[in-house]
Formats: sequence, structure tokens, C-alpha cells
Amino acid sequence: MIKNLKILCVIQARMSSSRLPNKALADLNGTPAIIRMINRVKCSKLIDKIVIATGNAKENDYLEQTIKEYSNEDVYRGNDNDVLSRYVETTLKYKADLVIRLTGDCPLIDPEIIDQTIELLISSNSDYASNIINRTFPDGLDVEVFTKRILFEADKFSLDSFSREHVTTYMHGMRKNKAHSNIIKIKSLEYTSDFSNLRWTLDEQKDLDFLNLIFENLPSDVKWMDIISFLVNKPEIQILSKGININEGSKESYKKLKDKYKKSNNFFKNVSSIIPLASQTFSKSYMQWPKGVAPLFIDRAYGAKIVDIDGNHYIDYILGLLPIVLGYCDKDVDSAVINQINKGTVYSLPSILEHKLAEKLVNIIPSAEMVRFGKNGSDATTAAIRLARAYTKKDMVAVAGYHGWHDWYIGSSSRKLGVPKEVENLTKKFNFNDADSLEILFNRYINKFAAVILEPAGLVKTDIDSLKRIRHLCNKHGVILIFDEIISGFRVNLGGAQSEYGIIPDITCLGKAMANGYPLSAVVGKKEIMNYMEEIFFSSTFGGEAISLSAAIANINKIEKLDVINKNKSYGKKLIESLNNILKQLSLLDYITISNIDWWPQIIFKSNFDKNNLYTSLLRQEFLKNGLMLSSTFNLCFAHSNNNILANTEMKFNKSLIAFKSYIDSDNPNKFLEGDLIKTIFKVR
Repeated sequence: MIKNLKILCVIQARMSSSRLPNKALADLNGTPAIIRMINRVKCSKLIDKIVIATGNAKENDYLEQTIKEYSNEDVYRGNDNDVLSRYVETTLKYKADLVIRLTGDCPLIDPEIIDQTIELLISSNSDYASNIINRTFPDGLDVEVFTKRILFEADKFSLDSFSREHVTTYMHGMRKNKAHSNIIKIKSLEYTSDFSNLRWTLDEQKDLDFLNLIFENLPSDVKWMDIISFLVNKPEIQILSKGININEGSKESYKKLKDKYKKSNNFFKNVSSIIPLASQTFSKSYMQWPKGVAPLFIDRAYGAKIVDIDGNHYIDYILGLLPIVLGYCDKDVDSAVINQINKGTVYSLPSILEHKLAEKLVNIIPSAEMVRFGKNGSDATTAAIRLARAYTKKDMVAVAGYHGWHDWYIGSSSRKLGVPKEVENLTKKFNFNDADSLEILFNRYINKFAAVILEPAGLVKTDIDSLKRIRHLCNKHGVILIFDEIISGFRVNLGGAQSEYGIIPDITCLGKAMANGYPLSAVVGKKEIMNYMEEIFFSSTFGGEAISLSAAIANINKIEKLDVINKNKSYGKKLIESLNNILKQLSLLDYITISNIDWWPQIIFKSNFDKNNLYTSLLRQEFLKNGLMLSSTFNLCFAHSNNNILANTEMKFNKSLIAFKSYIDSDNPNKFLEGDLIKTIFKVR
């Protein structure tokens, strides 16, 4: 109740329905649907009077009788075909100032949404407010609130049968009306995430089956977000009734995906004519997405979200390939950057920031006695290899991971076009977590190896004993051990995987998350080795660029202060448990699982399940439809722990996997792929 305003709620209901006859009285776990709805509306804190408005037809007699049997709410009967007139007449009869329009096929209507819509109209001094203009709530939670003035105006100007039946078309203007007033003030109630493709209305038998399961499993006054949480953990309920599938969506969700990505698709044609691959990075290119029904270019980012050039928003689990550890546009990091821009970016002599950051790295990275900076990971790994070769006066390198695009490493991959054979022959692979395979190389090429480089932590759980043995083998054979912590640095532990495992390399490569998205890498290591930096040539114009140095200092300070690494890992644990539960409920664990690496969870297809990338393409297609920018790994940042990101991720993942399951269960999954197959770049992890 609001002082000086009488607020009337009118629930329009009828017995006639071609698809589900007598649906208003359909049994929902022992109670008629209309009574379920009335009882939920009565929980509103702002409504003064509830009236059920139905038609004069005799078939509605039983509806009125049932309402009177279960409830003391008034029933008003009027013209069967002119629904608008019923609203006008009830408004006059009960002397209402504000009117709420609800339809009787919404037994899960939420009283808090009703009250929020009322408050929105009043606080904005509007004529009409609803949650149906820009839909973000599930279908079946529809609320419209309007003033008596605009109701009477609608009655005057709504002359066609469509407008008389649908009541509010004049008010919201979504149907063209020549008499529509330009001074109607409209407000839209919108949720922070889009759940508009959920269907909770009562219109068909499959809807009734679904709603019965809700009322069988949840309290009658359950809040709508608790229903969301329930469905995340019980996704099979959405599958029991074909057609009620979460992924089915509203009409807006059914618009052609190519229209959804129209700007991306058109822009791609222009970009690809002057930029090979239309991207600077293979892993960010169209090859990784079902081209045609996928975003190809990003406009902006904020927190844990990105927006493509078509205006579509996504929760982002790629994060620029892992440099973002706090979140996009972090205010503390960006403030430090803006401050530095005002002082200058690239100087003619070193800045004091180089020493300040180097000192910080020496204090937190166990292997760091001296430091040099680069701009990307490949800078760091290549400099480390050159150092090792200079120090040992040997040439061969053993690798177990991905270490950048330069010749010495990429020659060992399938993307080796342009790499001289002589260079390729200097790099040999061994298996991570398999010290025996490294020892075989050492015994085969005696006294030839300058370095072993590996990622000490990654998508596969590290065998600590194997890593210790590799450390021992390198000592025994006089080989430099290099930890490539471009990815694991500032994610596994503040001091890197070496600090987590207590195994110290000779040289460490850092990058990515060190500066929260600003281009910076570092080579750190033992002083006796790092001193060779004065002899080898590792030098670049932008090596000490001050913007990225200032970003890294602010970033590391915040990571330390807010315990970001442990909080990101905690989020990862929750994500793993929740998403694997969804996969279990959908009986998909035989095909897909989420790995148990808390700082870097991965979607794993069981062996031979996806031989030609069809299922990967279908899965990514569904992720994008539901607003998830997600490929094969969950790259985590501090901003993921804010603003219901976890709950929304669970919901979007759930919707995506329900659709995906229906595809793989079909006789022809190919027919569901709406874009191109994704392409494999090369596999190293």
C-alpha cells in the first residue's frame, strides 16, 4: 500500500483455450492454477485490491465458483471479447489510481517483481511500466502497471479488436497506432541478466507438466531466482517435456543468428581483405568459432564481460587469452596507467619503474635474482633460450608445452612452415609428467642440451615427483631448467608454480596476468645466468615502456592486498562442482567433464568423442547463443566473483548443455550446426 494511491491488481482469466482447455483450473500439485497465482499475488506488499476479471460466458461460471470456494477475492465479469472494457469497468468500480495487469496463465508470478514494477512507475512518475518491453525475465512473470489516466486514454483510442483484446498495446506503443500519444511516459523493468528465453507460462500440456514439477519440488511461495537455482541443479526437468527446453527461447531469441552478428559478418569481409586471418592471433580468430553465427570483433569490455560490435553482451571466460586477472577496466590499474600517461610513456633513458617492478619480482618469485622485461611471452621464452645457450655453450632444447611463435619452438609443431630444418632439429619434445622421456633424450643426445623448458602447471595436474626428478636430471646433465610461467604466474600462486611446489628453476618466464592486460613480460633468474644478458642481444625500443610497468605494479599490489589468487581459485572450485553437477544431471559425464584444476578449469571431451570438431563447434555455438564467451578453458578473473556471475554462468551453461544434449542424441547432429566448423590450430597441451 502506498499513501494516497489505491492500487488495483486485475487478473484476467477465462476457461476457453484451444491448446489447453480449462487451463485456469488445471491442477498444480493439488491446487487449481488460478488459485496458485492468486495466492502468490497476495504476497505483494503494495497491492490494495485483487480482482479476477473474466467474461460473461457460461463456461466461466465454474471459474467464478472455484475462486469463491478457495479465495475471498472478488470476481468481475464483463464483455467476453472486449478485455480492455473489463479493466476500465473494474478501475471505475474500485476507484483505483494505479492498475496492475496480469494474465491468468502465470501461476509462478513473483510478488517482488510486481512490487518492483509498481515502484518503478511511481518513482519515475511514468504512465506505464512493465517488464515486457525489453524482456529479461522468464515468460510467465509478465507484469504491467499503468495509471488510470492512460487506461482511459487507451479505451478512447483503441478502436480495433486486437487492441481491445490485448489491453495495453496503445500504452506501450509496440503495435502501431495512429492515435498513439507522444507524451506517454514508459519505463521498462529489466534484470541484470537475460532470462527471457525461459518459458514458465501455462498454455499447453507440456507447460502443465513442467509447472507441476516445480510445485512438487518447491514451496508454493518460492521466489523466481530460487527456481532458477533449482533448474540449474535439476536440468533434467527441462528435458522431460519436449518443447519446454530452456534453449527454446522467446521470439527474440529465435531471430536469425546471422542477423544477430550482421556487423561482425560484414566487417569480416573488409578486414580479411587487408589483414591475413582477420586477426593478429590464431586463437582469437574466426577459426575458433562457428563463423557466420559467432561474434568476430569486440567493441568493448568491462569487469568479466565483453560486448561485440553488434552490441551482444557475454560473460567472458577467455579474457584475452589470460592476461586479465582482475577484470577488464580495473579502476586501480587503469588509474595508475592514466597517471603514468600524464608523465610520459617511452623515455630516452630507463625509468625508475623498471627498478621498482624488478625489485617486487625479486621479492615474490623464488628463482628471481635479476630481471629483464619484454613485451610478450615469446619475447621472454626466446630470451631465456638464448641465455641458456650462451651460458652452457650448447644448442639443443627439450620442450614440454607451448612456448611461443619463434622459430626455435614453433619448428617443433605442425605450424612450422618457414622454419629452417636446421633450426627445427635443435628442439626435441618430451612428455610432461614423464621424466623418463626426458632422460631418454639426454641419453640419446649426450651433452647436447642447453635447456629444458616446460610449463610447471597447466591443464594437466602436475606430478610433483616427476618435476623434482626433472630438476635433478637437469642438475646432473648440466642443463638449464626454464619454467615457462607465462600462464601460471600470478594465477597458481603469487610466486608462481615454483613457489606452490617448492621446486626452483634456473630461469623463469613471466607475462600475461602480470599487468592485467597491458603488454609486458619478464625473464627472471639466477644472477650468474642473468648476467649473460649483458653479452647476448636482448634489446627493444619498448622493453621498458612505462605504462605497462605502472600497470603491473598496481596489479600485483592489488593481487596481494585482496588475496585475488586464492579467491579466483575458490571461484574455480565452485564452478567445477556446479558445472559437473549439471553434466551429471544431464547424463553427459560419459562424454564431457570439467577438469579439477581450480585455477584453470577445462572442458574435456572424452577420447574419440569429437573427432572432427563437430561437437566442439555445436557446444561453442550454444554458449554464444546464451551469452557465454567460452572455448575450452575457464580463464578466471577477480571480477567473476562479483554481480551474480556464477549463478548466471550456471544458468547459461545449463541452457547450452540441454540444447547440446538434444543434438548429440539425434540421428544427425550435423543439421544443428548453423555456422562453420571450427578449425584446429595445433595441439600442444
